[in-house]
Amino acid sequence: MVHDSSSRPARLRPVLGYVAVVGMLPYLFLKLFWIAGVEIGVPEAGLMTAPVMRMANAFTAALEIAAIVVVLALTHRWGLRVPAWLILLPMWVGSGLLAPIVVSFPAIAADLATAPAGSGLAPWVVPLVYSSFAWQGIALLTAFTLYARVRWASAFGGSSPTRGPGPIAVTGAVLALVVAVAEFVTAFDDRLRLANTVLAVVEATAALAAVVGVVVLGARGRTWLTTVLLWTGSATLFATGFWSAFGWVAMAGTAGMTDWLLVAVGCLGGLLLAYTLLSGPTTAPGSPEDAGPVAQRQVLTPPAP
Repeated sequence: MVHDSSSRPARLRPVLGYVAVVGMLPYLFLKLFWIAGVEIGVPEAGLMTAPVMRMANAFTAALEIAAIVVVLALTHRWGLRVPAWLILLPMWVGSGLLAPIVVSFPAIAADLATAPAGSGLAPWVVPLVYSSFAWQGIALLTAFTLYARVRWASAFGGSSPTRGPGPIAVTGAVLALVVAVAEFVTAFDDRLRLANTVLAVVEATAALAAVVGVVVLGARGRTWLTTVLLWTGSATLFATGFWSAFGWVAMAGTAGMTDWLLVAVGCLGGLLLAYTLLSGPTTAPGSPEDAGPVAQRQVLTPPAP
């Protein structure tokens, strides 16, 4: 069993969890209103009552409820007993979705301040949504870092012997490089607004971070740096690809074959790099968790970016 032996961080983590939940509630309540047919903030009547919009709002509301449960697990002692995959999977996807928004938020805020009207929503809706995303992104990633330092302290120190990245890691790195090049090309499209340009650059940089992570893994073995680079890069590759595909399907978008191919490349690359990250040992020799074959094969959990 993992014990939270820290003092001040242990006292601060529940507070951080409640702060995170406060930032999530406006977005969640907005979605619940729309699902119930109350089109608050929607001047165009009937926009949110269409079946496809109800389904999309139900899906995103479910994601937000899951995020609330996860952040409470991250910030309370009972969360240390939750099976690792129930923390890792949502945090991996959440990191990929929220980290680019957190980094790009100044550009997003500037863009929203100068954006023309006519989105079909009241002027306050989009700023509220992205402010909620940034708030919960900062709180979630901070909470996950503190949680990981308690539950998987070995991920923050030491290193494993160099064994080479292997074919799966190399394939993932090549796919990540393809996505990075495509994102950089997209970023310099003159038709994009500032926020879209910055997001594209951030997502391309995250993909390159994964490539660097594979290189460092081959040169120095598994360290905290490879953990951070591979976690950030793989999560962003998968989550942005998945979210693009969801948006095209839910909103009947007009994505072309190249767009779908790039999404598939990003999702596959993210999964391969995540496998590379999670397939190594998590415990250093002599650590409390080094208790036998089962403990030695537990998945590696990185700190959030």
